[in-house]
Amino acid sequence: MDMADTAVIKQHLIDPEICIRCNTCEATCPVGAITHDSRNYVVDADKCNFCMACIPPCPTGSIDNWRTMPRIRAYSVADQLTWDELPAELSADQLAEAGVAADAVAVEPAAVSLPAAASGEEAFNSAQYNATVPPWSAAHAYTNLYGPKAAEKTVTATVVGNVRVTEVGKEYDTHHVVLDFGAMPFPVLEGQSIGIVPPGVDASGRPHHARQYSVASPRNGERPGYNNVSLTIKRVLEDHHGNAVRGVASNYMCDLQVGDKVQVIGPFGTTFLMPNHPKSAIVMICTGTGSAPMRAMTEWRRRLRKSGKFEGGKLMLFFGARTCARPPPTSRRS
Repeated sequence: MDMADTAVIKQHLIDPEICIRCNTCEATCPVGAITHDSRNYVVDADKCNFCMACIPPCPTGSIDNWRTMPRIRAYSVADQLTWDELPAELSADQLAEAGVAADAVAVEPAAVSLPAAASGEEAFNSAQYNATVPPWSAAHAYTNLYGPKAAEKTVTATVVGNVRVTEVGKEYDTHHVVLDFGAMPFPVLEGQSIGIVPPGVDASGRPHHARQYSVASPRNGERPGYNNVSLTIKRVLEDHHGNAVRGVASNYMCDLQVGDKVQVIGPFGTTFLMPNHPKSAIVMICTGTGSAPMRAMTEWRRRLRKSGKFEGGKLMLFFGARTCARPPPTSRRS
């Protein structure tokens, strides 16, 4: 048997049960190893070079999965796109059947190219700017309390408020939705997100996967002292190409009535957290994709200052709008 056939790789895989399809992994991967279809995010074993750039941004940990595999039997992209759950790790007997020696300990990365640093180029390291870790003084974040791999698959929240915050008749339909968890513990911090599980099934007859939304309320609730969170959601009616679509979760959430029940997973996220240091200044940059987490941060600071027991640093917000608030003045010709 050819030595290449028995070579062992540590194959990088994404857990479809936990993944909430937020696209951070694909957007972060510098070698284009990660792709997706309408259902799953997958990793190409022939492209992945173990640079680990995709690991820190993932809010759920679904990206951090590995399988020891004979290279010749590595799971293809086509295989991964059909999965509803990760396959089990191969046993010692199965590896032996594939020609892998029992004492084989050298595991080569599933890579065909080297990272930039290995080729003599200086790779950008965002960690030096603390981009992949929370501030040293940030509060402890709880994650994955509810979800496919947790003891409780989902937690049920009750809608206690749904207010449209954009003017009727305008292009965008945005709603501020408040969810109450009652007696069920659901601790969240500013900068974290939750997953909403829409009811029903997709075109393939499988349950919809969760959609991720940033929490817009501070850690002590939309209403202080209550076990609730708020989300600010824009109804999706067209895709990036302008084609008419109807977003599954956004339309579901925007149409909810007070008293309706919602299935939630999470919370997610441990890196995009505000510092707790009393004199820390915060710069917030919204690039047009939404200001919900910044709303949570500014509201938490406002409540602390209102208490009279907190002297906080300055807050600065840069907000990027897709369109002008008013039309530019028309030019006049003499």
